[in-house]
Amino acid sequence: MDSPQTGTMRALICRKLGDPTAPISETSPIFVSSHHPVPQLTSPTSVRIRIKAVSVNYGTSLQIMGKYQEKPPLPFVLGSDFSGVVEAVGKGVTRVKVGDRVCAITGQDSYAEKVVVDEKELFCLSLEQQVV
Repeated sequence: MDSPQTGTMRALICRKLGDPTAPISETSPIFVSSHHPVPQLTSPTSVRIRIKAVSVNYGTSLQIMGKYQEKPPLPFVLGSDFSGVVEAVGKGVTRVKVGDRVCAITGQDSYAEKVVVDEKELFCLSLEQQVV
């Protein structure tokens, strides 16, 4: 597992429910945090990924409005899926290694520079990683 908190990152945060099309301001439902804590590995099978690409989708808009079936507690990092590069792995991770390209569908947290998920949630993108 990781050492104590060592940095911050940028992330798109939903601070209150509201109109997802409102311009970002002091009072808008969402804002960009420049000092969000970097997520730490929380279990032996945790993997931290540096995010390279995300999707924009209707479900995220519904979350901001409070109309999606899953309602994370406020505030939360938006985003439901991503692709990126493995940056750190827990001691029990066997499917991926640092530097591997991966993608995943998560419930939230992908509109950030980094995300932590369990290795079983990851899809490998490198041909040499795929089992035939």
